[in-house]
Amino acid sequence: MFLEKLRRFMYGRYGTDELNLVLMILGIIVMFLSRIFWFWPLAIISYALYIYALFRMFSRNIPARQKEYYSFLKVWTPVQKWFRIKKTAFRERKQYKYFRCPGCRQQLRAPRGRGKILVTCQRCHKQFKQKT
Repeated sequence: MFLEKLRRFMYGRYGTDELNLVLMILGIIVMFLSRIFWFWPLAIISYALYIYALFRMFSRNIPARQKEYYSFLKVWTPVQKWFRIKKTAFRERKQYKYFRCPGCRQQLRAPRGRGKILVTCQRCHKQFKQKT
């Protein structure tokens, strides 16, 4: 019964997305820092983040919230991709050597233990020597 009323209330509203999740987590971190350092302006910033996340969640202006979300994704996706690449490189650091092409900056990898090898970049076809 409660879930049905909640479902009816949320009908036509934006709901939650990845930006709301980031805002809430950032609010928790800022609140934690405000408690550690006893600095009340951080608590106000934390409450503002919570209120903004709730505003976005209950908003009926869906196109405006989507526009905010897409502009957030333009910033967030490269950051997320960078962390994913670093995580993969760290996990495979014993099997592969990661390096960049000097011509186009494409990230490449080669198996370790092969000595000096001649590498050809698949993107710009530049050849260069690399120690693995």
